[in-house]
Amino acid sequence: MIEDIIIQLKQINYLDILNTIKPLIIFYAGTKTYNTYALHREYKPKNVSKVVLPPELTLEYNDIDTNKIAATKFGESIIEFANVMIKNFPTKDLINFYNNINELKVNPEKTGIQKLIFRNFYGMYNTMKNIITVDEEIYELTIYHELFHMASSVYKDGIAYSGFSQDSLKPTIVSLGKGINEGYTELLSQRYFIYNNHVAFSYKYLVHISEKLEQIVGKEEMQSLYLNSNLKGLIDELKQYISEEEIMKFISNTDFLIEHLDDNKLQLFKKNMISNSLKNINRFLIICYSKKLQQQFKDGKISTTDEMFQDLIQYISSLVDSIEIGKQKYEVMNDIDIKENVQSSFGNANIDIEIKKNK
Repeated sequence: MIEDIIIQLKQINYLDILNTIKPLIIFYAGTKTYNTYALHREYKPKNVSKVVLPPELTLEYNDIDTNKIAATKFGESIIEFANVMIKNFPTKDLINFYNNINELKVNPEKTGIQKLIFRNFYGMYNTMKNIITVDEEIYELTIYHELFHMASSVYKDGIAYSGFSQDSLKPTIVSLGKGINEGYTELLSQRYFIYNNHVAFSYKYLVHISEKLEQIVGKEEMQSLYLNSNLKGLIDELKQYISEEEIMKFISNTDFLIEHLDDNKLQLFKKNMISNSLKNINRFLIICYSKKLQQQFKDGKISTTDEMFQDLIQYISSLVDSIEIGKQKYEVMNDIDIKENVQSSFGNANIDIEIKKNK
């Protein structure tokens, strides 16, 4: 049967190929994998919306009902989070935080069953209802992560905007950005609160990717875009370095990885799909960072080409070049990949730099 399908695939067009192998994809990888695999074609910049808050929700607030919060479950942690936010972030980036904090509800649960269903489930934030659900036995490991979701979320016109993700059932608005959003949320929770060594590997990898992305965008700008639920703003920021199509592919790759990087049940297509996503992510980061350095050199912010290339070498060396998940090892990039990516970012100029890769 498989041999017959392969012969047929050589004789039909791309759409026919998808229709032919879709049952196999569903059988081995599940419907979600198939849908994610198709995201590269479906993601269009026009589908990325930007939340526009009404005037009554853009007022600057400075009052937090600490007595009300203190009386709630995990109130001490919530107040600590509030104090850290007010101390470290400008008021203009705390609109979502102030709009949500006083009416926030926290549901403590023992999530044993949920952990079995949703691998490594420790907490969840419901944007529409402004409710955090956490495992009461280990809430210290996840409460700040979920509170960052609260501080960066708004629900409007049927769309849940949360950090760098948007989720909607509307046919004209595609749901995307979960990978980068979870990675950056965890990065911030570790930066300002506690390092969580118990997160799934996909989260650890996406924390790494988010940190590398932040080096391109800038720390203050990235944090501001995140807290204002501005995925479109992030895309616009990256457009000065690379095309919208490549940005959408990058986002879809990170969305795919957060769903499947830790999945040991996928068989067919698993290795190639994950490997390609990993390679494409590194390619995207290298090209964007190279373009940023070139712009800084042109603007006089970098004085010499030696300085520019040393910065680029340091950046590429910090990228993960291979990862192991269980018994499976994925090569993320090799010397040939690095050379091709660098040359592409410099207009295919014959540039050869020596990289000390990060293991």
